[in-house]
Amino acid sequence: MSSAFRRLVLAIFVIVSVSAWADYVRGVVRYANGQPADHVVIRLRGIKIDYDTQAQTDIQGKFEFDALPPSTYRLTIEGQGFFPYSSNIDLSMAHMANELITLRPIKEPEKEVPPSGSVSVSGAIPPEAKKEFDAGQKSLNEDKDAEGSIKHFRKAIQLYDKFPEAYLMLGLVYLDQRKLDDSQAALQKSTELAPSLAPGYLALGAVFNQEKKFEDAEKALTHGLELNPDDAQGHTDLARTYWAMGRWQDAEPHAQRAVALKPDLAPAHIVLGNIGLRKRDNAAALKEFNEYLRLDPQGPMAEPVRQMVAKIEAAMKQGEEQKK
Repeated sequence: MSSAFRRLVLAIFVIVSVSAWADYVRGVVRYANGQPADHVVIRLRGIKIDYDTQAQTDIQGKFEFDALPPSTYRLTIEGQGFFPYSSNIDLSMAHMANELITLRPIKEPEKEVPPSGSVSVSGAIPPEAKKEFDAGQKSLNEDKDAEGSIKHFRKAIQLYDKFPEAYLMLGLVYLDQRKLDDSQAALQKSTELAPSLAPGYLALGAVFNQEKKFEDAEKALTHGLELNPDDAQGHTDLARTYWAMGRWQDAEPHAQRAVALKPDLAPAHIVLGNIGLRKRDNAAALKEFNEYLRLDPQGPMAEPVRQMVAKIEAAMKQGEEQKK
């Protein structure tokens, strides 16, 4: 192994040892009766920056906007038969926002009378619990008051202890605070209450990654991706898990899938860059690292990636000179 390549391999571990979580907005849209609202178009526009994009909810009512620049945004939903919905989301300091949205019909539907002998089960969340949940999201996303949001989310759970989104949000706030034990407990409760929804498992995987419990992370993330195969951040996190376990061949297809789903998901390009180095493909590694810098030039990994780019370019130049 040449001394130049050895230095590059050692430098890989500098890059992967630092967390690089992309800013994102995720959420669930429901109808007033508690059923998921699928194929609903959601628009996200920058308030202070030139940014305008759209997403569509899946069959579970879920949506996501990943790899967002730190700024403030306005999220809107407009559709026939429902009152318009809008909210302001501030990612200038927070790294995440999770929205639970209920679409209210302009005309209330007539109540159906269930057939004789059947039981009508409503999936609607009690209004008092939903009010506390909304207050928690406002505290977190607009007021930047994480502790205040925790109080609201816990109150929502106290009012309705089968509220998976409240447990999920509580777990995500604790994760952002690096209170990993509290985060794990809340997220596990979320998955118990909503075993068919992916976000709780994917967030658990992020917790286990930070705790370096990589086997547990693999299980949680794999299951989350079975439930939602198109979660780009989940594929990125699983690629990181496999990389940390020394299984770069398993990491590669997940990093590639993440980029295919979200080409602007900057952290996935770091994983692919590291894999390029592991394969001794300096040109591929350089391409991925430069793409990361293009997407997130001021990001938390920008400086170590720039240092890596300089080392790769120097190694490639040295190799060309040795051929002469």
